Amino acid sequence: MRNTGVDPTNPIGWALALAEFGTMSPRLRARNRRSVEPVVGNGTANVSLTSYGKRISTVWQTIETIGAGTVKPRRLILWLDDSAAIAHPPAQLKRLQARGLEIRQCRDYGPHKKYFPYVNEILADESERTLVTADDDVYYPPNWLEELLGAHRSGEVTAFRARIRRAGPYSTWPMCTTTAPSEEVFATGVSGVAYPPELLSVLRARGDAFTQVCPRADDYWLHYAAVATGIPIRQVRDVAAYFWPIVMVSNRGLWDGQGTANDAIAEQTRRAWLSGDRRPTTVNI
Repeated sequence: MRNTGVDPTNPIGWALALAEFGTMSPRLRARNRRSVEPVVGNGTANVSLTSYGKRISTVWQTIETIGAGTVKPRRLILWLDDSAAIAHPPAQLKRLQARGLEIRQCRDYGPHKKYFPYVNEILADESERTLVTADDDVYYPPNWLEELLGAHRSGEVTAFRARIRRAGPYSTWPMCTTTAPSEEVFATGVSGVAYPPELLSVLRARGDAFTQVCPRADDYWLHYAAVATGIPIRQVRDVAAYFWPIVMVSNRGLWDGQGTANDAIAEQTRRAWLSGDRRPTTVNI
Protein backbone atom coordinates (compact mmCIF):
# COMPACT_ATOMS: atom_id res chain seq x y z
CA MET A 1 0.00 0.00 0.00
CA ARG A 2 2.51 2.60 -1.11
CA ASN A 3 0.06 5.30 -2.25
CA THR A 4 2.79 7.94 -2.28
CA GLY A 5 2.22 9.34 -5.76
CA VAL A 6 3.79 8.58 -9.12
CA ASP A 7 5.50 10.54 -11.86
CA PRO A 8 2.72 11.47 -14.34
CA THR A 9 5.21 11.29 -17.20
CA ASN A 10 6.07 7.68 -16.40
CA PRO A 11 3.44 5.33 -17.91
CA ILE A 12 4.94 2.29 -16.22
CA GLY A 13 4.68 4.00 -12.86
CA TRP A 14 1.08 4.90 -13.53
CA ALA A 15 0.25 1.34 -14.56
CA LEU A 16 1.78 -0.06 -11.38
CA ALA A 17 -0.01 2.51 -9.24
CA LEU A 18 -3.37 1.80 -10.85
CA ALA A 19 -2.86 -1.94 -10.40
CA GLU A 20 -2.10 -1.41 -6.72
CA PHE A 21 -5.10 0.88 -6.32
CA GLY A 22 -7.36 -1.69 -7.93
CA THR A 23 -6.42 -4.35 -5.38
CA MET A 24 -6.52 -2.04 -2.35
CA SER A 25 -10.05 -2.75 -1.20
CA PRO A 26 -9.78 -6.57 -1.44
CA ARG A 27 -6.49 -6.53 0.46
CA LEU A 28 -7.95 -4.36 3.20
CA ARG A 29 -10.98 -6.62 3.43
CA ALA A 30 -8.74 -9.65 3.90
CA ARG A 31 -6.72 -7.80 6.53
CA ASN A 32 -9.86 -6.79 8.39
CA ARG A 33 -11.13 -10.36 8.51
CA ARG A 34 -7.88 -12.05 9.49
CA SER A 35 -5.58 -9.65 11.31
CA VAL A 36 -5.33 -9.42 15.10
CA GLU A 37 -2.59 -6.79 14.92
CA PRO A 38 -3.43 -3.67 16.96
CA VAL A 39 -4.25 -0.51 15.03
CA VAL A 40 -2.77 1.60 17.85
CA GLY A 41 0.75 1.78 19.18
CA ASN A 42 3.39 4.08 20.62
CA GLY A 43 3.07 7.06 18.29
CA THR A 44 3.32 10.50 19.86
CA ALA A 45 -0.08 11.61 18.53
CA ASN A 46 -3.71 10.57 18.76
CA VAL A 47 -5.68 10.28 15.52
CA SER A 48 -9.31 11.38 15.33
CA LEU A 49 -11.82 11.15 12.51
CA THR A 50 -15.55 11.11 11.96
CA SER A 51 -18.07 9.68 9.55
CA TYR A 52 -21.80 9.69 8.92
CA GLY A 53 -24.59 8.04 6.92
CA LYS A 54 -23.60 5.44 4.35
CA ARG A 55 -19.94 6.32 4.79
CA ILE A 56 -19.98 4.57 8.17
CA SER A 57 -20.06 1.30 6.25
CA THR A 58 -16.81 2.14 4.40
CA VAL A 59 -14.77 4.18 6.91
CA TRP A 60 -13.22 0.94 8.18
CA GLN A 61 -11.04 0.94 5.04
CA THR A 62 -9.50 4.29 5.98
CA ILE A 63 -8.98 3.07 9.54
CA GLU A 64 -7.27 -0.10 8.33
CA THR A 65 -4.76 1.95 6.31
CA ILE A 66 -4.00 4.12 9.35
CA GLY A 67 -3.62 1.06 11.56
CA ALA A 68 -1.24 -0.55 9.06
CA GLY A 69 1.15 2.41 9.25
CA THR A 70 4.84 2.32 10.09
CA VAL A 71 3.95 4.53 13.07
CA LYS A 72 0.66 3.82 14.79
CA PRO A 73 -1.30 6.42 16.77
CA ARG A 74 -1.42 6.27 20.56
CA ARG A 75 -5.22 6.36 20.28
CA LEU A 76 -7.40 6.02 17.19
CA ILE A 77 -10.87 7.48 17.69
CA LEU A 78 -13.93 7.47 15.43
CA TRP A 79 -16.65 9.94 16.43
CA LEU A 80 -20.23 9.18 15.40
CA ASP A 81 -23.52 10.95 16.06
CA ASP A 82 -25.54 7.97 14.84
CA SER A 83 -26.97 6.12 17.86
CA ALA A 84 -27.85 3.05 15.80
CA ALA A 85 -24.32 2.79 14.43
CA ILE A 86 -22.92 3.17 17.93
CA ALA A 87 -25.16 0.38 19.26
CA HIS A 88 -24.67 -1.88 16.26
CA PRO A 89 -21.55 -0.94 14.29
CA PRO A 90 -20.74 -2.74 11.04
CA ALA A 91 -18.85 -6.00 11.52
CA GLN A 92 -15.67 -4.46 10.11
CA LEU A 93 -15.71 -1.74 12.77
CA LYS A 94 -16.40 -4.30 15.51
CA ARG A 95 -13.30 -6.20 14.45
CA LEU A 96 -11.30 -2.95 14.54
CA GLN A 97 -12.61 -2.21 18.03
CA ALA A 98 -11.11 -5.51 19.16
CA ARG A 99 -7.78 -4.23 17.81
CA GLY A 100 -7.84 -0.88 19.60
CA LEU A 101 -10.19 1.42 17.68
CA GLU A 102 -12.36 3.61 19.93
CA ILE A 103 -15.86 4.46 18.71
CA ARG A 104 -17.36 7.33 20.68
CA GLN A 105 -20.71 9.06 20.42
CA CYS A 106 -21.05 12.82 20.08
CA ARG A 107 -23.49 15.48 18.95
CA ASP A 108 -23.78 16.23 15.25
CA TYR A 109 -21.21 18.96 14.75
CA GLY A 110 -20.79 18.18 11.04
CA PRO A 111 -17.12 18.14 9.98
CA HIS A 112 -16.16 19.71 13.32
CA LYS A 113 -16.81 16.28 14.86
CA LYS A 114 -13.30 15.20 13.93
CA TYR A 115 -11.75 17.53 16.55
CA PHE A 116 -14.37 19.30 18.73
CA PRO A 117 -15.59 16.31 20.81
CA TYR A 118 -11.92 15.43 21.29
CA VAL A 119 -11.03 18.82 22.80
CA ASN A 120 -14.09 18.60 25.06
CA GLU A 121 -13.72 15.03 26.28
CA ILE A 122 -10.10 13.96 25.92
CA LEU A 123 -7.83 17.00 25.89
CA ALA A 124 -7.99 17.53 29.65
CA ASP A 125 -6.48 14.10 30.25
CA GLU A 126 -3.91 14.35 27.43
CA SER A 127 -3.07 18.03 27.47
CA GLU A 128 0.40 17.61 25.95
CA ARG A 129 -0.60 15.27 23.11
CA THR A 130 -0.64 16.29 19.45
CA LEU A 131 -3.91 15.60 17.66
CA VAL A 132 -3.95 14.41 14.05
CA THR A 133 -7.21 14.55 12.13
CA ALA A 134 -8.00 12.36 9.14
CA ASP A 135 -10.79 12.17 6.58
CA ASP A 136 -13.08 9.16 6.31
CA ASP A 137 -12.73 8.51 2.58
CA VAL A 138 -8.97 8.25 2.01
CA TYR A 139 -6.51 5.38 1.69
CA TYR A 140 -3.56 6.66 3.74
CA PRO A 141 -0.09 5.32 2.85
CA PRO A 142 1.94 3.31 5.38
CA ASN A 143 4.33 6.19 6.07
CA TRP A 144 1.52 8.75 6.47
CA LEU A 145 1.67 9.31 10.22
CA GLU A 146 5.42 8.79 10.42
CA GLU A 147 6.09 11.46 7.79
CA LEU A 148 3.52 13.88 9.19
CA LEU A 149 4.90 13.68 12.73
CA GLY A 150 8.46 13.80 11.42
CA ALA A 151 7.72 17.17 9.83
CA HIS A 152 5.66 18.47 12.75
CA ARG A 153 7.22 21.08 15.03
CA SER A 154 6.11 22.16 18.49
CA GLY A 155 3.75 25.12 18.37
CA GLU A 156 2.85 24.68 14.70
CA VAL A 157 0.07 23.17 12.60
CA THR A 158 1.34 20.69 10.01
CA ALA A 159 -0.56 19.48 6.95
CA PHE A 160 0.07 17.28 3.95
CA ARG A 161 -2.03 19.48 1.68
CA ALA A 162 -2.45 23.25 1.79
CA ARG A 163 -3.09 26.39 -0.22
CA ILE A 164 -1.62 29.86 0.16
CA ARG A 165 -4.23 32.28 1.46
CA ARG A 166 -4.62 35.39 -0.67
CA ALA A 167 -6.97 38.39 -0.71
CA GLY A 168 -9.06 37.04 -3.61
CA PRO A 169 -11.61 34.20 -3.73
CA TYR A 170 -10.62 30.80 -2.42
CA SER A 171 -10.68 29.40 -5.94
CA THR A 172 -7.74 31.65 -6.84
CA TRP A 173 -5.54 30.63 -3.89
CA PRO A 174 -2.51 28.73 -5.25
CA MET A 175 -1.51 25.34 -3.96
CA CYS A 176 1.28 25.46 -1.41
CA THR A 177 4.78 24.80 -2.82
CA THR A 178 6.88 25.36 0.30
CA THR A 179 7.55 23.77 3.66
CA ALA A 180 8.14 27.16 5.32
CA PRO A 181 5.73 27.88 8.20
CA SER A 182 3.44 30.86 7.73
CA GLU A 183 0.02 32.14 8.76
CA GLU A 184 -0.78 32.32 5.02
CA VAL A 185 -0.53 28.55 4.63
CA PHE A 186 -4.12 27.27 4.66
CA ALA A 187 -4.29 23.61 5.67
CA THR A 188 -6.99 21.44 4.10
CA GLY A 189 -8.03 18.40 6.06
CA VAL A 190 -8.28 15.71 3.39
CA SER A 191 -4.69 14.42 3.59
CA GLY A 192 -4.27 14.80 7.34
CA VAL A 193 -3.37 17.63 9.71
CA ALA A 194 -1.44 17.71 13.01
CA TYR A 195 -2.58 20.24 15.64
CA PRO A 196 -0.52 21.27 18.69
CA PRO A 197 -1.98 21.23 22.20
CA GLU A 198 -1.83 25.03 22.41
CA LEU A 199 -4.33 25.36 19.59
CA LEU A 200 -6.54 22.59 20.94
CA SER A 201 -6.79 24.51 24.20
CA VAL A 202 -7.91 27.64 22.34
CA LEU A 203 -10.53 25.67 20.44
CA ARG A 204 -11.85 24.21 23.67
CA ALA A 205 -12.10 27.65 25.25
CA ARG A 206 -14.01 29.04 22.26
CA GLY A 207 -16.63 26.31 22.46
CA ASP A 208 -19.17 25.64 19.73
CA ALA A 209 -19.32 29.19 18.33
CA PHE A 210 -18.60 27.65 14.93
CA THR A 211 -22.20 26.41 14.82
CA GLN A 212 -23.26 30.02 14.22
CA VAL A 213 -20.31 31.07 12.05
CA CYS A 214 -19.25 28.19 9.80
CA PRO A 215 -21.04 24.96 10.77
CA ARG A 216 -19.90 23.16 7.62
CA ALA A 217 -16.50 24.75 7.08
CA ASP A 218 -14.11 23.36 9.68
CA ASP A 219 -10.97 24.19 7.69
CA TYR A 220 -11.73 27.93 7.92
CA TRP A 221 -12.46 27.75 11.64
CA LEU A 222 -9.26 25.87 12.38
CA HIS A 223 -7.17 28.12 10.14
CA TYR A 224 -8.25 31.41 11.64
CA ALA A 225 -7.99 29.97 15.15
CA ALA A 226 -4.32 29.29 14.42
CA VAL A 227 -3.77 32.73 12.87
CA ALA A 228 -5.44 34.48 15.80
CA THR A 229 -3.33 32.51 18.26
CA GLY A 230 -0.05 33.21 16.43
CA ILE A 231 0.46 29.58 15.47
CA PRO A 232 2.02 29.15 12.00
CA ILE A 233 1.04 26.41 9.55
CA ARG A 234 3.51 24.25 7.68
CA GLN A 235 3.15 21.83 4.75
CA VAL A 236 5.00 18.51 5.05
CA ARG A 237 6.40 18.58 1.52
CA ASP A 238 6.94 21.32 -1.03
CA VAL A 239 4.21 19.68 -3.11
CA ALA A 240 0.67 19.31 -1.76
CA ALA A 241 -0.13 15.63 -1.24
CA TYR A 242 -3.42 14.08 -2.32
CA PHE A 243 -3.81 10.45 -1.36
CA TRP A 244 -6.07 7.95 -3.07
CA PRO A 245 -9.76 8.40 -2.29
CA ILE A 246 -12.22 5.64 -1.58
CA VAL A 247 -13.95 6.20 -4.90
CA MET A 248 -17.41 4.93 -3.98
CA VAL A 249 -17.84 7.48 -1.19
CA SER A 250 -15.43 10.31 -1.93
CA ASN A 251 -17.14 13.65 -2.45
CA ARG A 252 -14.92 16.66 -1.93
CA GLY A 253 -16.58 19.84 -0.77
CA LEU A 254 -19.16 17.71 1.04
CA TRP A 255 -19.70 19.98 4.00
CA ASP A 256 -20.24 23.26 2.14
CA GLY A 257 -23.10 21.74 0.17
CA GLN A 258 -21.90 22.95 -3.24
CA GLY A 259 -18.39 21.60 -3.65
CA THR A 260 -16.86 25.09 -3.70
CA ALA A 261 -15.49 27.27 -0.94
CA ASN A 262 -17.93 29.79 0.41
CA ASP A 263 -16.00 33.05 0.43
CA ALA A 264 -18.66 34.84 2.47
CA ILE A 265 -18.30 32.23 5.20
CA ALA A 266 -14.51 32.57 4.98
CA GLU A 267 -14.76 36.29 5.69
CA GLN A 268 -17.28 35.75 8.44
CA THR A 269 -14.96 33.25 10.08
CA ARG A 270 -11.97 35.57 9.78
CA ARG A 271 -13.90 38.34 11.53
CA ALA A 272 -15.07 35.94 14.24
CA TRP A 273 -11.47 35.17 15.20
CA LEU A 274 -9.64 38.39 14.34
CA SER A 275 -12.02 41.21 15.25
CA GLY A 276 -10.79 43.52 17.99
CA ASP A 277 -13.38 42.39 20.49
CA ARG A 278 -12.85 38.68 20.00
CA ARG A 279 -9.32 37.47 20.67
CA PRO A 280 -8.58 33.86 21.60
CA THR A 281 -8.01 32.75 25.14
CA THR A 282 -6.53 29.60 26.58
CA VAL A 283 -7.86 27.51 29.41
CA ASN A 284 -6.07 25.63 32.13
CA ILE A 285 -6.35 21.91 31.47
